[in-house]
Amino acid sequence: MAVLEKPVALEENPLNLAEKRRYVAEDSIPLAAQISINDLLDHGAHVKPGQRVALISYIDGLYGGDNTVDHLAVHWIRRAIEERGNQVEVLWVDEPPRAHAWKFPDQVRIVMERNDLTISTALDLTMEEIISFRQFVNKQVKAGKMAPFIRNFATTAPLLCSTWAQTPQELVSEIRLQASLWIKPGEKYKLTDPNGTHLEGVILPSPVPQMQYGTRREEGTWIPWPEWVVPPIALGESSGIFVFDRMLSWWSRYIGISPFFTKPVTLTIKDARLVKIEGGDEADAIRRFLAAMKERCGESTYNFDQLHWGVHPQAKISPQQCPSVLYRRIIDHSHSSNVHVHVGSPEPTPQYPYWAHVTGDVRNATLSIGEQMIYKDGHLMALEHPAVLAVAAKYPGRPGLDPEPFLG
Repeated sequence: MAVLEKPVALEENPLNLAEKRRYVAEDSIPLAAQISINDLLDHGAHVKPGQRVALISYIDGLYGGDNTVDHLAVHWIRRAIEERGNQVEVLWVDEPPRAHAWKFPDQVRIVMERNDLTISTALDLTMEEIISFRQFVNKQVKAGKMAPFIRNFATTAPLLCSTWAQTPQELVSEIRLQASLWIKPGEKYKLTDPNGTHLEGVILPSPVPQMQYGTRREEGTWIPWPEWVVPPIALGESSGIFVFDRMLSWWSRYIGISPFFTKPVTLTIKDARLVKIEGGDEADAIRRFLAAMKERCGESTYNFDQLHWGVHPQAKISPQQCPSVLYRRIIDHSHSSNVHVHVGSPEPTPQYPYWAHVTGDVRNATLSIGEQMIYKDGHLMALEHPAVLAVAAKYPGRPGLDPEPFLG
């Protein structure tokens, strides 16, 4: 069994550490994974000595299920937490998902209640979709009964060794903050893309009162690691065309399509309403899905009212690092070139306590808000912000803003 080596000092240059570690034992934890795990615990979860920490994973992910995970990643993370002087409780959950009847399992709630901090690897345990889980986390954190919930996206040993996971959370958080500060309610926006997208409308105040535009994750109730996207941006008066060829895969599997399309889907938007869906088989499936959702949620199903984008410059994973196409799409959804809208926006109801978080994603957008250029041809302008460059300079040898990262 692998024994956790001395944690990597984050301020030490990994290039120097690599020279010191040229020859290691077969069961050593790779330097790349040590860097990532330290970043998760110190800059993602902000683990403090003496905390009781829960690690939650869904067991289907070990055997080809959608909740991608492996034993080694959980073991490495557990040992690192224990090295910091903490008690760890590992919970493996067997909860097969049922469409439109997803659960926040009672045993998960009980374990979270008796620990100070929870780190989850589970795809099917989401703050976005499952309203009962969101309400529980919000209540516990606001009452001071637990630290913000941590969603760990790097759920396997290969993912922990990736440049994506080794990129400093502090850097990606700064990218997110600086990009979010450009979101100004009352300003007009314009979104275009080479595939034919052309949307215009107005930015509205944040739809999430406790998480305004331009706030850091630590001010909220949950933190994704690695960092993911800017806050949802409320849109008003939107009209135009949106053309996309991929979507977030949490919902594509329930719609019955691949997250990557064989033919682009075209949405026609008029006065903040989705009025037409055109394309091939994927468009037909989305049209049927939304019609079924209208039966559950009513006319709000066809609202067109939110947009946001990814912030991670290294969120690109090879099939060798992650064979699951569903999970790779989850990761590259957070790439700093990825802009997405919400395809329809039905509100949760007591009869349907879930948020239908269906997305349409584009990769080469040009986006402006007022006079500020946010994206130009798929390039997020916040990557060049002086505050972002200053944080990047603190981490020599770590993957960052450069297109050719050091460790893979």
